[in-house]
Amino acid sequence: MSEFVAVVMAGGTGQRFWPLSTADHPKQFLDLENTGRSMIQATCDRLEPITGGFDNIYVVTGERYAQLVRKHLPNLPIENLILEPQGRDTAPAVALAALTLKKHADKHGDNPVMGLFASDHRVRDVASFHETLKRSIKLAEHTSGIVTLGIVPTFASTGYGYIERGEPLSDIAGAYKVARFVEKPNKVIAEQYFDSSNYYWNSGNFVCHVDAIVGELDKYAPKMLQALTRAVDRGRVDEVFPSLQKISIDYTVMEKTQNAFVLAADFDWDDVGDWVALERLLRDDGDINTVVGKHIGFEASNNIIYTTDEQDVVVTLGIDNVVVVKRGNTVFVVAKDRVQEIKKLLEDDRMSDVPLE
Repeated sequence: MSEFVAVVMAGGTGQRFWPLSTADHPKQFLDLENTGRSMIQATCDRLEPITGGFDNIYVVTGERYAQLVRKHLPNLPIENLILEPQGRDTAPAVALAALTLKKHADKHGDNPVMGLFASDHRVRDVASFHETLKRSIKLAEHTSGIVTLGIVPTFASTGYGYIERGEPLSDIAGAYKVARFVEKPNKVIAEQYFDSSNYYWNSGNFVCHVDAIVGELDKYAPKMLQALTRAVDRGRVDEVFPSLQKISIDYTVMEKTQNAFVLAADFDWDDVGDWVALERLLRDDGDINTVVGKHIGFEASNNIIYTTDEQDVVVTLGIDNVVVVKRGNTVFVVAKDRVQEIKKLLEDDRMSDVPLE
């Protein structure tokens, strides 16, 4: 079996978790569930048994987060920290990671299997995750293709993209050719996908040989790949990276390639995309509200209450379906069905003066 290397994507700013997540200290470095481990630490915790240690774990992140990564992952070798001079979305980041692994051929071989994983997702059933990951590695070796981890839906989500499965692979259970990737659907279409057995949530995580993703990038984004290849060879990524097109790996490769496969995965997964995700993560059956901190509620239900100071008490009366977050001197209140608009809120010039400590 080929050597396996995990690449953790940790360059996002997590704006939908403002005011807890900020550009200086984004979501992947937070411990939202109060487990004692940040999200990036938890991600590496579940990858390490498969990689055999941190020598086979790489982290791609922005230059501004280098010290945060070192603080949270002190066992990560310094040469395994891949720094983006500027955020250009996931396609340039994936290309930079693949080219870096090729440059480290003396360490991992000429064409290792690489896995791309978000740093800020939650997985509870780690044993099932490990089993799925091992199967995805074997599938990547068997097909020489790009294997996506498709999560078996547990409800009709409008917050995730979907993967439609195509023809099954006769010799590998739960593996299919990818028929197509589809964007986040409306409620009616999401229910149709859920009722069908042909659609999976797109986890955004995939496994493939390094040469497989490099080959697809060469086919669909040759200028970007050529520019980055020269820059990596010369050690001058900082000169080229900021000028690259800002585009996701989904748009660049995954929605175009004819060499994609999906492996059905039924481990407990969540992308923790916004404040409403905390209901799925923290709310127990019978809870009226989802609460982190101290809360007293009167005729208040289906709210999310979050405070970072154990001395704070949040009191609510007669409100439903609201998110209330207190951090430092700032209190943020938003309707649950409008949390997707936080990014737009942060574009307002007035927000730059909001105190968060």
